[in-house]
Amino acid sequence: MFSALVLVFGCLLQRKPVTTEGHHGTNRHIFYVVQMDRGIRGARVLAQQHGLEFIQRVGSLENLYTLRDSRGRPDRATFERNLAAVEGVQWVQRQSSHYRDKRLPARDVRQRSTNSSWRSEPPADRQPEEKRSDQCLTFNDPLWPMQWELFAQGEYRVGGLDLNVMPVWCHNVTGDGVVVSIIDDGVDHQNKDLTRNFEALASFDVRSAHGLSHDPMPVQDELNSHGTRCAGEVAMEANNSYCGVGIAFNARIGGIRLLDGPVTDAMEATALTFNFHFIDIYVCSWGPRDDGATMDGPAVLTEQALWLGTHKGRRGKGSIFVWAAGNGGLQLDHCGADGYVNSIYNIAIGAVSHAGKPAYFGEPCPGVMAVTLSGARVGGSLPLVTVTVTSSGDGCVEHFQGTSSAAPIAAGILALVLEVNPELTWRDVQYLIARTAKIPNAMEPGWNINAAGYHVHHRFGFGLLDAGLMVQQAARFRRVAPQRECTEEITLDPIRIIPPRGVVTLKIQSDACDGRSNEINTLEHVQVRVDISAVCRGDLSVSLESPSGTVSVLLDTRPNDASTAGLKNWTLMTVHCWEEQPRGLWTLWVTDHKGTAKSCRRHSDEEEAAGALFRATLILFGTYRPHRSTQDGPLQSVVVMGSRHPVPHIQQKDPTSRPPLGLIQWMNQMERDGAVRADDITVAPRHQRRQQSRSSTEPGAEGGETVRQQAKN
Repeated sequence: MFSALVLVFGCLLQRKPVTTEGHHGTNRHIFYVVQMDRGIRGARVLAQQHGLEFIQRVGSLENLYTLRDSRGRPDRATFERNLAAVEGVQWVQRQSSHYRDKRLPARDVRQRSTNSSWRSEPPADRQPEEKRSDQCLTFNDPLWPMQWELFAQGEYRVGGLDLNVMPVWCHNVTGDGVVVSIIDDGVDHQNKDLTRNFEALASFDVRSAHGLSHDPMPVQDELNSHGTRCAGEVAMEANNSYCGVGIAFNARIGGIRLLDGPVTDAMEATALTFNFHFIDIYVCSWGPRDDGATMDGPAVLTEQALWLGTHKGRRGKGSIFVWAAGNGGLQLDHCGADGYVNSIYNIAIGAVSHAGKPAYFGEPCPGVMAVTLSGARVGGSLPLVTVTVTSSGDGCVEHFQGTSSAAPIAAGILALVLEVNPELTWRDVQYLIARTAKIPNAMEPGWNINAAGYHVHHRFGFGLLDAGLMVQQAARFRRVAPQRECTEEITLDPIRIIPPRGVVTLKIQSDACDGRSNEINTLEHVQVRVDISAVCRGDLSVSLESPSGTVSVLLDTRPNDASTAGLKNWTLMTVHCWEEQPRGLWTLWVTDHKGTAKSCRRHSDEEEAAGALFRATLILFGTYRPHRSTQDGPLQSVVVMGSRHPVPHIQQKDPTSRPPLGLIQWMNQMERDGAVRADDITVAPRHQRRQQSRSSTEPGAEGGETVRQQAKN
C-alpha cells in the first residue's frame, strides 16, 4: 500500500543548497528528481554510479524518483549534464524551494480567544419555534450553539443563512466511511475532538528528516495550528462534551505535514498523491502569496500529481481536491493569478458572510466554483468554532476565518455526499456543485445567467453550498459521460501589440473538434493559455467571451503587480460557460489599464506599447450529447435546486439589463422556498451504504485517458 511513499524533502534546495531540517547547518544536500525507464532498480544503479543516495519514488508518480547529493561538486552544471545523458534517464530536475502561504486573512484585533463560559455551561435551548421542527439531533458539545453556519439557532440566527446540514444528519449521514486528509502544517491528533476520528493511514510527515513518518503532529505553537483548525471543521467528534461538532463528525481525518517551511515541487506532488486509493478528499487551504503581486501555481510534478489523482485516485473515480480560492481581497488580488485555482482538477472555494456578502478578504475570478459561510463581517466577526493545537489553552477556538476555513467546510459537506454515493467521480462532484449551489444574495452586483441556465458570479462561483440539497441530489445522481478535450492553438504572425490604454482583440473560430472522436457539444471547464509580454503586468486584464455571449474576466488588473515578466505560457480558466455549446466565435480581449499599478514606472509617452500578445491556446473540456443543437438559442430553462425549470415571464423594469434582475431574484426565491428538509431526502440505510463502498474496488470510467485531439488555426 505504501510503495508510493517518499522520504522527506524538508531539506530540498533553493538555487543554492539549504540545510536539511533536523540537522541545522551541519549537512547540506541537493535533491534531484529523475525520470527513469528502468524503474526503481535503474534509479538505484544510477545513484550508486554517480555517488548519489536513492531516496524514494515521488509519491504515486510512475518512473519518477528522488536522489540526494551530499557531495560538494566544483562543476555541478557538468555533473548534471552527464547525469541527464545516462542511458535510460528521460529527465532530470534539480529541486528548488518556494513558499506556500496559508489562506488566513490578517488577524482582526477584535477577535477574542476562547476562554468563555460556553464550554463549561450546557447549551441553552434558545431556538426559534420555526427551527425546532428541523432539529432532530442535539449535542452536548459546549460550543455547538455558536455554530450558526451549520444550524442557525438562538442569538446566532442572523442573516437567515446556514449550510443546511441538519436534514442530512437526521438520516444518520455523518461522513461514515469517507477519508479526508488535510495537507497543511500538520494535524494535532491528540486534541480530544480529533483523537477518535484520526486516521494514521491518511497521514504522513513530508518534512520529517528522520525517515518515513506517518505522524503529522505539528510544531506546538499557534503558527502551526492551521491544519489542526481545518481538520476540526471537518471531523470534530460529536457529543463528547468538548468544543464543537464537525460537519462530517464520523469521517476519518488525516493530516499530511507539508507547510512548516519552504516546499518543493516533489514535496507537493508527494502530498497530493499519498495513499490516493485510500484517501477520498484532500484539503489544501494554501497557495501562492496573496500579496496582489505574485503569479504562481503548480509546477510540472504537481501538475502531474493533480492529473494522476483525478484520473487514477479512489480506484479510478478520482481524488477530490478542495482548494482555498485566496485571501488577497484587501490587496486587490485576483485569483486568475493563482495557478491552483486555474486547474480544472481543483474545486476552488471562496467565502461569504452570514448576510451573503462577499468576504472582505476574498478574491474574484471565474475559476471559483462555490462558496461557504465565514464569520467575517464589517464591524466585527461571528464565531466559527474549531479546534487548535493542544498546547494552546484548552484546544478550542471560536474564530477561524479566511478561505482557509471555507475549504474544509466544503470538504466536510463533500464527505457527507460521498457517504451517500461513493461512486461519484471527481467530475460528478463538480457537476453536483454546479447544479445545486444557491444564490446567497440576489442583490449583490455581478450575477449572470449563462446560456445553459446556470447562475454564475466571479466572487461566488455557482453559489453557496447546501448540504441537504447536495445529499438529496447525490443519492440519485447519474454518472456524467467521459470527459473530452479539444484544443485550438493560435500562433500570431505578426504578434499583436497592445497599445497604451488600448486593447487587443483575438477572434477564435472553433468547430469544437467537429466530426472527430473528441468532438464536444457540452462544455465544462474552458482554459486559455497565453504568452503575453508586459511593461507592467498589473495594468493588464484578460477577458473571454463564449459563442453564447458569456463573458469571463480571466485576469483582472492588480495595483500591486509591477512585474515586467508578463504572462509566460500562463493558463487561465473559467467555469462560467458550464454546459454551454462551444461551437462558434470565441473572443479574447487583452486590455491595458495604464496607471492602475501605481508602482510601475511607465513613460508618459503615449506611443510606448504596453506589451504584446504572442500566442494563445483555447482548451475546451466537456462531453458530447447526441442530438443536441449546435447553437444555444434564447434561454428556455434555468438550473435551480438540481433540476431544470422553464424560464417564467417576468416583467422587467429595465428590459436591457443582462441578466434580467427579475430572473435572478426569481431563481433566488425559488431556492429559498424550496429549502430541503429531512423529509425531502431519501437515502439507503447506513449498512447498505457501507456495503456499496466496500464493493467499489474496480476502476471506473474516469480511469482512462481523456479523449484529446488538437485543432490548429
